Amino acid sequence: MDNRAFEIVEYNQVEKAKQDLLKSSKLFIDYLFQFITKKNFIIVLTDAEANVLDVVGGVYMMKKFQKNLNFIPGAQLSKKLVGNTAINMSINQMKPVTLRGEKHENIIHRDLSCYAAPIVYGNEVLGTLCITEHNSDFNENALGMVVASAKGIENQIYNQRKAEKIIEQSKYQNAIVENIEEGYLTIDNEGKLTYINQKAAKMLAFNIEESIGKYIGHLVPFKPIILEVLETGKGYVNREYVLTNKKGQKMHLVKTATPIRDQDGNITGVIDIFREIEYIKKIVNKVVDARASFNFDDLVGETELFKKCIINAKKAAKSVSNILIQGESGTGKELFAHSIHNCSPRKGQPFVVINCAAIPKELIESELFGYAQGSFTGGVKGGRPGKFELANGGTIFLDEIGEMPIDVQAKLLRVLQDKKVVRVGGDSIFDVDVRIIAATNKNLYEEAKKNNFRWDIYYRLNVLSINIPSLKERVEDIPLIIDALVARISRRLKIRTPRIDKEIIEVLLKYSWEGNVRELENVIERMINMNNGDIIGVNHLPDEYKNSLESTKEQEIYKIQTFEDAEKENLLKTLEYYKGNISKAAKNLKISRNTLYNKIEKYELRA
Repeated sequence: MDNRAFEIVEYNQVEKAKQDLLKSSKLFIDYLFQFITKKNFIIVLTDAEANVLDVVGGVYMMKKFQKNLNFIPGAQLSKKLVGNTAINMSINQMKPVTLRGEKHENIIHRDLSCYAAPIVYGNEVLGTLCITEHNSDFNENALGMVVASAKGIENQIYNQRKAEKIIEQSKYQNAIVENIEEGYLTIDNEGKLTYINQKAAKMLAFNIEESIGKYIGHLVPFKPIILEVLETGKGYVNREYVLTNKKGQKMHLVKTATPIRDQDGNITGVIDIFREIEYIKKIVNKVVDARASFNFDDLVGETELFKKCIINAKKAAKSVSNILIQGESGTGKELFAHSIHNCSPRKGQPFVVINCAAIPKELIESELFGYAQGSFTGGVKGGRPGKFELANGGTIFLDEIGEMPIDVQAKLLRVLQDKKVVRVGGDSIFDVDVRIIAATNKNLYEEAKKNNFRWDIYYRLNVLSINIPSLKERVEDIPLIIDALVARISRRLKIRTPRIDKEIIEVLLKYSWEGNVRELENVIERMINMNNGDIIGVNHLPDEYKNSLESTKEQEIYKIQTFEDAEKENLLKTLEYYKGNISKAAKNLKISRNTLYNKIEKYELRA
């Protein structure tokens, strides 16, 4: 087994079936890449012989994998050459495979985690799709994402092959094309429409009977790109195209055109297959789990302040207006955003999260609004939609909105006002129906006064406002939150739920919790992991928290009480003991009745 480099096969020898696999996978790989935020991964597509067809990943990891592992198109990853891998095991077993760390036979793979799923057509393995992370820890979402993406590619290949059979089996054309999801039409070598299915007619606003036999360029208010195929003789696959049909409706399509040739190679016509890009986005959203995970039932708290916050959030959920969630770090702003979406009329639609503080300033605009082809070096061919397009019909959660650069805020204003998006470097305008929930741990009003945040954006976002209280403001909820966290973390760790000693709860109640619920959750999880028995007590508390609490106790012990405070306290206890009897209280205190009256007046006490 060679640990130095993999054998490279002639890439130009890849047969048509592999080219079809590569083309059918492109959109799914691009959209999958869009949702994976980690930088230590690559996505690998192979054929049935474990030959690499495509590799996509972050720039840093692409260089690292190419340099150290030779992960490039044409690399061969067969067991004979590189040992057992998730890819060749998935091909051989025809099922999804996870392979991590020491399980790899090849020593240079042992700091990787690989999640592969076969791409199958009928009983034939066409290839595999694999996410490889430079991390040996288990990623519970990765395998599911790969499996769902592989299924999407299988469906794409199935539809593509079904459409190709139309050419060979013209007598079945009508029955088939009227039942596929795609719009379908054909033109002859003069550009005249020879066939169009109901789906395509609806999208283009054609009357089928009146359109057949007419020149395609006269039927639409734009120059159809299908005519380019007649001019150049070259088809295209999965090309994004924005058009306005005869009814003035804007359509965003993914189109594939194939020239039809006779035995002599002359073009006799063109087949055009297209579908709305929203279909692709919906598949990707399911693949990457672009949905809200929490409901209001997951929010724990019984204090009036917190319950009022939930009531306001539920009211906001029923509205279509934008929402601004404010609160300290760790108070649960994102949980509220998830819950609002799941309680809204948009709950079945995408829920897309973007952390404005986690994306470099120079990239946040393209992340939000997408970019057109050729906008900048290294961009994906054909361009890429932004988060607003992916969230169309649903909700976009802009976390840490206070960190958004001023110049990007100006472009966000257009989306807020007009519900339209223009990709970076492009001129096509895309309508987006998106409900915005923004969150921040800053005081945006004060930030706007300092010119760090635009007033017009502030007023657009702060239509409905939810202010989440800090944990210090709802100390009474801490025992309930602890119980909920212990149960949730134990389920995740797959261990028996331990019992919490009353003493540790009393100790935790005294802590300040600057990091709020997030900090409390961290401490609970640490204690559960350190616990070997059935009870969690003070001895399981992390050292830094023990030290902090000991310091607090010492301050309480050595707190010096003033003479006035001590005298007032003593007078209160004495009067309470003698039930307000001045004579008995004065005698016990060894002072006169008049002196006692004076002191009662001084300290404003009731006799």
